[in-house]
Amino acid sequence: MKRRADSGYTFVEVLGVLGIIGMVAASSGMLVGSIMDRYRKNRVQDDILTLQKVVSQRYVADGNYLKVSEQTLIDENLIPRYMTNGENIVQPYGNVVLSSAGMTYKIRFDGLPMAVCVALGLMNWVYTDSSDLVSIKINDKTYEWPINKRHNATDALPLNTTQAAAICKRENNEITWEFQ
Repeated sequence: MKRRADSGYTFVEVLGVLGIIGMVAASSGMLVGSIMDRYRKNRVQDDILTLQKVVSQRYVADGNYLKVSEQTLIDENLIPRYMTNGENIVQPYGNVVLSSAGMTYKIRFDGLPMAVCVALGLMNWVYTDSSDLVSIKINDKTYEWPINKRHNATDALPLNTTQAAAICKRENNEITWEFQ
């Protein structure tokens, strides 16, 4: 028969169980963080596509991009609510700036981490052998389709992985897409 003093767990056993629980919690936290990073990266990719579609729809209404602005798109409820913060358009890592000039418009995303910058730089903008994308500027370097070459871009689209990784080496990157 056991005596009352012999029942229960030793201090070492309790520490062992707590250590195992701590390791499981830490690995779960890293897994959740990784899943959230992938979600944000995918959401940013969806955001640029959403903005491109919205601005193209606005073009159909006016025949040019002169009236395209953050405020116009927000006032006309063309931007999904999750992409607005008061009078600003936002994406998961920072702000969105829209500018237009007659027959072209630009969308700028800032605050992009390296992995997201690379993923956005490698996006495929060619649909049925053509593209609305005129140029993409990552940080201070502009890339254009070989047929355009208006801005004296030193490199041509599409980017390859090596180019994207080299230009997105910061942890706070900025990408500007110019569309027509």
